[in-house]
Amino acid sequence: MPNFRRYYIPGALVFITGVTYGRIPRLSSADDVDLLLHTMRLVQGKHLYNLLAYVILPEHFHWLMRVNDPSGDFSAVMHSIKRNYTLNYKKAHHVDGHLALWQERFWDHVIRDEDDLSRHMDYVHYNPVKHGHVLSPGDWAYSTYLHWEQRGYYEPGWGQLCEPDSITGMDVE
Repeated sequence: MPNFRRYYIPGALVFITGVTYGRIPRLSSADDVDLLLHTMRLVQGKHLYNLLAYVILPEHFHWLMRVNDPSGDFSAVMHSIKRNYTLNYKKAHHVDGHLALWQERFWDHVIRDEDDLSRHMDYVHYNPVKHGHVLSPGDWAYSTYLHWEQRGYYEPGWGQLCEPDSITGMDVE
């Protein structure tokens, strides 16, 4: 088994990718996405973190987050969200016994500078288009894209006609 090294830097922004087990689309219904968002809000009461941006797709998600405690331990946040969501999902779907809902690990990247942040923000918001779910990032309901467009971060129509140059070659699935 690989020995992954995680860097916990207090106050740092971190890009996270989480994937469902076997890429089974467990996040394909509005109810299941709402349950994940609800679980995330509950976990915020225990582990202080903020989401700068997110996208939730049927079999994976991407987040840009900052952990607001001195440890910077985003793994604890991820563990709590994945564990509690699994419990809530099992209850909502009347599942008894073991359920492998998530891949064992997740992928992380500590944001290094403004350019790195911009590229990862674009990657998050373009992802539903990349995967063929919609033609425009603004058409995907489970994303912070419209929040950022309304604040002027994105020009109207961004990401509709072609992949933005800022993310060419990025693949953090």
